[in-house]
Amino acid sequence: YNFGHHAAYVFKEFHLGTSFSADYLLVGDSSDRHQFVFVEFENPYGNITIGNGDFGDTIRKGINQINDWKSYIESNYSAVTAEFKKHTVKQLPDEFYTYDATRINYVVVAGRRDDYNEKSRRLRRGLEKDSKIKLLHYDNLIDVARSTIGNWTY
Repeated sequence: YNFGHHAAYVFKEFHLGTSFSADYLLVGDSSDRHQFVFVEFENPYGNITIGNGDFGDTIRKGINQINDWKSYIESNYSAVTAEFKKHTVKQLPDEFYTYDATRINYVVVAGRRDDYNEKSRRLRRGLEKDSKIKLLHYDNLIDVARSTIGNWTY
């Protein structure tokens, strides 16, 4: 996600009511204002995909978790707002208080690069297009971290 260079914030274990918790919530501020990225980390090893390339239990678990979050956030955005207020003493910008699905993004991180084949990559692209859930593997994170080290990020 390209947040521009205005500001970026990380919330670890961001609670969504009493039933759910995102491993991380990333909030970035750019010319388009604040964007929210809820992140679920799953196992880097294990049942990532099955032999034919379909998603395995690990990926499906992450997707199901995010679908639960989506339903909760759509129906209970005031509870999300209350959680934001716990983390700051300043008045937050309007987009923190008003639900806008176009500002909310979701990521599942599961498996390693070698776990994915052509079919699972196609399923991953479809998932992102159809449900606004981005599926990454841990090697994606390593690649981005390595390319960022020593470089200006804005």
